[in-house]
Order: sequence, then structure tokens, then C-alpha cells
Amino acid sequence: MLKPKKKITRQELKEDKLVKTTLQIKNYLEENNKLVMYIIVGILAAVLIITWYRFSSQKASQEANAQLGIAQIDFTNANYDKAISRLRNLIQEYNSTPEAKQALFLLANIYFQYEDYRQAKEYFEKFVDTYSGSDILLSSGYAGLAACYETEKNFKEAGRLYEKAGKTASEFVESENYYYLAGICYKKAGDRSKAKEQFETLINDSKSGKRTKDAESQLLLLQ
Repeated sequence: MLKPKKKITRQELKEDKLVKTTLQIKNYLEENNKLVMYIIVGILAAVLIITWYRFSSQKASQEANAQLGIAQIDFTNANYDKAISRLRNLIQEYNSTPEAKQALFLLANIYFQYEDYRQAKEYFEKFVDTYSGSDILLSSGYAGLAACYETEKNFKEAGRLYEKAGKTASEFVESENYYYLAGICYKKAGDRSKAKEQFETLINDSKSGKRTKDAESQLLLLQ
């Protein structure tokens, strides 16, 4: 007499699948042990590289920050030659750090004070093209570059950059002054429509009112 087949439970099926899967993994590891080792070594190497990069970046940033601080002291004390030398070295040695971008801005300002507008313009351009930090500092960079174009009597480009400076940090106290200077430059460039637009923006968005009367006077002159 035939014995009835034993009914396999769901739990037994799960256990059977688990055993098969375990054996498959075991066989794969045995057959591909070199490949697995390469993968593990590769992961470890990647972790070590990332850790080293973070440590190096932090160290470089700390060193660059110290150099920038000394350069700022030299700048404050009007030791411009020392500041220039230190800032140039900082930019060269720690080019990838945020401090190097700030050094571009400070160096541009020093050259502008020296009336070396060509180099000031060069460093202001490098600064606005690479900096991605404070909107206020970036706004000041656009204004500095605009001032360089003013010295070249390129008033249209100066107006465009002053306008950009005002828009970049609209809450910045100097933004009203930037819009006013943008209007003046557009006026000198013969673009009365753009000049009027800047003065109207200043009047409508003014928070301090320090340039409102000047802008109103300029609008009267443009009519």
C-alpha cells in the first residue's frame, strides 16, 4: 500500500529556498574568490581615498584661512606689498579652497587702490566667475568689476554690472547705491530707458531712502 506523500509546508519551502540560495552564494564565492577580493579591496581603497581627501581639504582650508587672516591684517595696516605677496601665494598654493576665492577679491581691491585697474579687473573677473559663497561679497565683486569698466569709460558694461550687483544681494544696504550707479552709467552710455529703469527700481524698492532723492532728481533730468 502506497503511503500518502507528505505535504510540504510553506515554512519548509522557505527554508529550502534559503538553503539553496546559501549554497549558490557559497559556490559563487568559492569560484570567484579573486573577483570578490578585488571588489572588497576596491571599496576599501575608495573609502581611504575619500577619508584622505576630506582630511587634506580640511587641513588646506585651515592653513589658507590663517594666511588670509594675516593678509587682511596687512591690508588693514596699509601694508599692501606684503598683502599682495601673501595673497598671491595663497591663491597659488590653496587654489581649490574658499579662502583662495576670497583672496581674489581682496587682491582685486588692493590693485584698485593702487590704481592698477588692469590687474584689479583681472582679479575681480576671476572672483565673480569662481566664487559661490556670500551673495553680499559676490555683489561687491560685481560692483568692483563695474568700477573697473568705468575707468575704461565702458559705461554700458559698467551699468550692466552695477545692475547685477544690485540684483545679486537686493537686501544688502549698498544695493540702492549700486542701482543708482547703474542708472548713472547707463545715462552716460546714452541708454536713457535703462537709466530710467534703474532709478525707478531704486525708488520703488528703497529701504533706507538714502538715494531716493538723488534718483528722483535724475528722473527729472531724463524727462
